[in-house]
Amino acid sequence: MKEAIRVAETINWFPGHMYKATKLVKENIKNIDVFLEIRDARVPYSSRNHELDAIIQEHNKPKVILFNKMDLCNQPLTNKVINDFNNTKIHSIGLSAQMGVNIAKITQKAKELRPAKFNTVGMWMMVGGMPNVGKSTILNALRNQSHTPETKKSVAKTGPLPCVTRGVSGFKINQNPVMFVVDTPGIMVPRILDEEAGLKLSIVGCIKDTIVGKDILVDYLVSFLNKKKVYKYVKHYELPAPVSRGYDLIQYVNDKYKHNNLEATYDMILGHFRDGKIGRVTFDDVILE
Repeated sequence: MKEAIRVAETINWFPGHMYKATKLVKENIKNIDVFLEIRDARVPYSSRNHELDAIIQEHNKPKVILFNKMDLCNQPLTNKVINDFNNTKIHSIGLSAQMGVNIAKITQKAKELRPAKFNTVGMWMMVGGMPNVGKSTILNALRNQSHTPETKKSVAKTGPLPCVTRGVSGFKINQNPVMFVVDTPGIMVPRILDEEAGLKLSIVGCIKDTIVGKDILVDYLVSFLNKKKVYKYVKHYELPAPVSRGYDLIQYVNDKYKHNNLEATYDMILGHFRDGKIGRVTFDDVILE
């Protein structure tokens, strides 16, 4: 894990499109009724975007935190976070957009917070969060759960729909009541100062693997799984026993599957983890009472 000390110096990843996305949020949030912040359930604290929070608070907009990918996390731990948030009036929902779990709760909660005043204008929501937290999957799930052919057709065929009365463009996701959602590109915080937070965000895919280094990510993953006594990877790869280093797992998998290069091995191990095949964990520290 010595390599991890350089992670904070490495992750200063704020491309131009993220700057533009932040500007887009600032320009349009005044027209929004409810903000939907998407976080990765495996990093319920670390995937918070402080930049978005500041903008939301400045405009005094109600917010619902959606903890996506609940099917891939340690559910008792992440549910503890969600329950604690809800108990302190921070509206939160755990869901799996991929599995279609709790999607209907999103529109239900939004209607509770800010009922649409006029049916023709409808309610407007904005979706935001870090890269690769599942925003597109959530949008598709919201569209599909409406069961309205007109809504599904309009989103799938024409994409963003202009709405002159509100001055923003969005997707219609519900017909009765009329509800729109404005999508934004994934926005990373401009600078990550905490080394482990950077590793956590990288291992779940919020930051490109090549920014930190795939070998470092595998090493961090093995270290974390061993620390938490999650040894599913041992059975999955038919290892004789847990390995102590990522390097050992990389070499074993590379030999087992006869990969021609280590890149294929890195991608296999990280892909298996991200699909939930070698362990479902929550990386952030959560204390169960």
